[in-house]
Amino acid sequence: MAMPADDRRTIKKRKRKGYGTPFRTVNRLEIENKVQWHPAFCSAVELELRENREGLEYDREHNLGRKPLQVDLLVIKKSPGETVRNEIGTFFLGHNIMEYKSPGDALSMDTLYKVFAYACLYKAETGIPETDITVSLVREGKPLKLLGLLSQKYPVGERGNGIYHVGGMLFPVQFIVTGELDPAAHIWLRSLTRSMGHGEAERLLESYIRLEDGADRLNAGSIVSLASDTNQTLFEQIIKGGGFMSDALKEMLNPEFARLKVLLADSKAELADKNAKLADSEAKLADSEAKLADSRAEIADSRAEIAALKRQLAELQKAD
Repeated sequence: MAMPADDRRTIKKRKRKGYGTPFRTVNRLEIENKVQWHPAFCSAVELELRENREGLEYDREHNLGRKPLQVDLLVIKKSPGETVRNEIGTFFLGHNIMEYKSPGDALSMDTLYKVFAYACLYKAETGIPETDITVSLVREGKPLKLLGLLSQKYPVGERGNGIYHVGGMLFPVQFIVTGELDPAAHIWLRSLTRSMGHGEAERLLESYIRLEDGADRLNAGSIVSLASDTNQTLFEQIIKGGGFMSDALKEMLNPEFARLKVLLADSKAELADKNAKLADSEAKLADSEAKLADSRAEIADSRAEIAALKRQLAELQKAD
């Protein structure tokens, strides 16, 4: 099936911005701490809300003011009457600020105040009424301490698995705990994890294959790429035919698997090279330490000789 011209233009535009196809080669090793969580998060939200594609506008890393302050994702309804069908978006008003925290990042009261500051600055710059702005904070793990503190002053309610709303604050607030979301309904956000299970990996790949829209496949590719980065052992097992996918799905994904094999091999080679360099550095350090020990021994010997000469000189002086 030929790809519509609009989709081709979208793909060209997104490639220029750096959102590639599955299993891209850039920033591959986690040991360098360069896993691209935020682009994958933005892609996941767009896929979650794709039923409302025509009625929503997305602005990734929206700049605030003249200084480099950025909102992770700004979701804007193109018309006030737009009804978002996905449960994470039923909460949305006209302008919706989303802050994402990758696994392991803190989500504290300070984080909430920072996002409120973004919302206030956005309101001041645009003139949008505060009654038309929402704040969403997204993380894999549930922020128990923060929700506990908020519940002491504000009503906190669960509106679905992993979705918590807080009322009575300056802006409506929702917390999305991706690790608690329904896996069948939210495979895209659920896949932003370092602890993916076999079933979830299979569901993710099947969902990716079923997509036909060009822009959707680009978004999904960003997520599959991140999943393969952060769950390399699992994806290696899948590639080797560990029994987690049907033969038909393996055949459909054969080109992607071929690319992933190369990328995993590159990752291992790069890691081996780093380990070799580290071993070489450690050997040089050990050699330097040995030379330092020899120097210290020579100094000790010299001091002992000087002490002996001093004693001999003292004895000669006494004899005189």
